[in-house]
Amino acid sequence: MVQVGSFAAMTLDLSVYLVTGRELLPPGKDYFVSLEESIRDGHVPIVQIREKSASFQEFLDIARASLTICDKYHVRMIINDSIDVAEHLPERVGLHIGQDDEKIECARRRLGPNRIIGLSVHTVEEAQAALNSDVNYVGIGPCWPTKSKDGVKDDDALMLCGARDIVASLRRESASTPPGKHTSLPSVLIGSLNARTARRSLLGSSTEHAMADGIAVISAIVSRQDPDAAAKELHDIVTRARREHESIFSSSAQPNELVQQSRELLTAHHARYDCNTRKHDTSRVTLPRPLVQSITSHVSSNFSANITLAFSASPIMSHEAQEAEALSYAQGSLLLNLGSISSEARRGMSVAGPAANERGKPVVLDPVGAGATPYRLATVHSILNETQVTLIKGNAAEIAALCGSNDAKAQGVDSVGELRSAPALVRRLARQEGAFVLLTGEVDYLTDGECVIESRCGSEMLGCVTATGCSLGCMVAAGLAAAQVKYGVQLGCQTQQRRVPPRTHSALLVGALAALLTFTIASEHAAERPTVHGPGSFIPALLDEVAGFDPTCLPSYVERVTLSPVS
Repeated sequence: MVQVGSFAAMTLDLSVYLVTGRELLPPGKDYFVSLEESIRDGHVPIVQIREKSASFQEFLDIARASLTICDKYHVRMIINDSIDVAEHLPERVGLHIGQDDEKIECARRRLGPNRIIGLSVHTVEEAQAALNSDVNYVGIGPCWPTKSKDGVKDDDALMLCGARDIVASLRRESASTPPGKHTSLPSVLIGSLNARTARRSLLGSSTEHAMADGIAVISAIVSRQDPDAAAKELHDIVTRARREHESIFSSSAQPNELVQQSRELLTAHHARYDCNTRKHDTSRVTLPRPLVQSITSHVSSNFSANITLAFSASPIMSHEAQEAEALSYAQGSLLLNLGSISSEARRGMSVAGPAANERGKPVVLDPVGAGATPYRLATVHSILNETQVTLIKGNAAEIAALCGSNDAKAQGVDSVGELRSAPALVRRLARQEGAFVLLTGEVDYLTDGECVIESRCGSEMLGCVTATGCSLGCMVAAGLAAAQVKYGVQLGCQTQQRRVPPRTHSALLVGALAALLTFTIASEHAAERPTVHGPGSFIPALLDEVAGFDPTCLPSYVERVTLSPVS
């Protein structure tokens, strides 16, 4: 094993682990200039020199010149795969090898006890074997589908759940550790890590007691004309993710205060329809009417549009990628609903989501049927990688699928089973994605990752008709837009939201709660109408009750809105 006190045993900073790739440089960008710009400001503490097709001598020459630059800025350097090249370089240069490369024992024997040696792992078994080996750190991946490594298929991607299992397996109790072996190993995530995926990958692959030490990136820095700016951006994301993981969450939010704030927001937003005068009462409305763009199921479009109108917002049901950018400039919000996902809708989402992010607009994601098929789950993850969503709304099966839990299963778009700890799960997902989470069911759970609000309002009739869940997503999107204007919330562009995630803007929680209470209480009122005899008569009654909802009734429901204790 590595001797304590040796160079290899010194502190190993894996926070932003740059892997070089000359083939990915922008046109006209010199490799050595790019390398120096990447590391000179101290945001990249470790560099792996990777040459996929160079001869031994060319690799060695590039490595020596790279080492001169790394030494200048006190950055640790690692050689990818080649023991021969590493052997010709000073002892301070390490080596990274894969499972199919030369055995660890051979590498350690040839390079000596003081070299840093890293190992790629793809399974829990490989990670556990690494604990008993003579390596200093492991690379976990690929986390996401990647084109940087030959022979890797999309199905090989670990995704968050697989990476989390490996991170957890890299720690063990001292009592169960054989003499001279590791109780834990540092780790770095590998595979399509960039400014969009870094935060959710680090937090999504973490456990309560363990988190990967950093991210390995290639094109996220190498392909940039300004690699120094890219390095700083990634360093900031990793630093904030670490603080977020280590923080102890507490909340001073009280249900009565949240309900009162919801009442105030609804008073300023909702133009209540008076069934006697047959007119909307706008006398107390002070907020502009938000535009809610919905990319949603064709099954739910009609009812969702009508419920949006009833909640004093303007709907536009546009899937077209060609107009997504233009629509992003309108004040309002965006709903991405996977109800009946089509190629056209997916293209629209890929443009509309990032465009809304750039305008600082709230984005609601309804991952309908996320756990029903691998395609739907992969689609949801791709959306979350390209768009920073503000709120995720789903049933138990959908939320469980995004967290990698098997407690609840999807049966089509329905949920079967119960979550053993719904409050803990929604809180985990909120922290993983940086978004508010709304889990709907017999009890609704709404969280910002700190407090978890439980609401026990709503009629069982909501489960008897289609599109009620989708329409709630539209109302929540409208509520978020109203809260953003009322409280002056500035989400910033996508880069800013990846650093300071939406869930930290607690005022938006009021917008989500206001929409949830309006919808669920209105459903109770609708079901109680003497003219409602079943699902067919319930739907128009629900529209009427949402349109005529009076927020002054909210205080009488405060006892049904509570804070959930989360360990």
